[in-house]
Amino acid sequence: MPTIRKILVVLAVILILQFSIFNFQFSIAINPLDKAREDYTFQFTKYREAQDKYITARSSYLTFKTAVAKSEAFLATKDYLTQVDNLYLGYIFLVNEHGNSLNWTNASVSKDKITSIINAQISYFKDHQEKVSQSATLEELTVLAQDLKNHIDKDLLGEINKTLATFEIVEAESVLADFNQLAGVLDKAMVSKNQLDQNQSFYNNWTSEISDIRSKFENFKDQANALLDKTKEDSATKNELASISNFAQLAKKELSRSKPLFKEVIKIL
Repeated sequence: MPTIRKILVVLAVILILQFSIFNFQFSIAINPLDKAREDYTFQFTKYREAQDKYITARSSYLTFKTAVAKSEAFLATKDYLTQVDNLYLGYIFLVNEHGNSLNWTNASVSKDKITSIINAQISYFKDHQEKVSQSATLEELTVLAQDLKNHIDKDLLGEINKTLATFEIVEAESVLADFNQLAGVLDKAMVSKNQLDQNQSFYNNWTSEISDIRSKFENFKDQANALLDKTKEDSATKNELASISNFAQLAKKELSRSKPLFKEVIKIL
């Protein structure tokens, strides 16, 4: 019958493997995220095709000013705006699946707020697309195009920045939870080993290094959270997102220092 220490060692090996490939798993994700990426790429291709036709039709109308040219410009503009809406919807769905792929169990922020932002944006673009579909003149489309531009500039970009900034912190907190779990298992395994006295110096320095990593992680994460708290309720600027992301990445980089330390423990157990 296996001893508690052997069980802990096996569990530690499993957790090390999980901890080591976390970022790789995050990058390849799961089917819903893959599908969202593929759909966004497809919508971007359709958008560029519609954009080319729109540019040609618009140029022709501005040159000739005929009813036929205006009709062609109307149809091309209508299709173009429809594809713009599709492209942004594809992007929002991609962002949403990014959030769904994260582990929110240990998150210090609520996912409900993010879900509300995402749903509101989806609702806007679907409603806008319906208005485009029901339009009958080029003049109507011109108004809808301006409305879309205003929404993107004043609402969408800021809300997506806030959402992505939140994701950065949630991901960092999830990695910390894995780190703490693994560190706890290894600590128990070392303590349960009968010959701990022979490795007391190693144990003391190992726990000291683990504490240092955790402390530095918390410092970077706290700075990221402080910056997030300073943003507006539903939005963040591009610079704010970059700063929050930078501190979150620094925090995760600290945790990556623990990988060789974890492997060292396995060798002596």
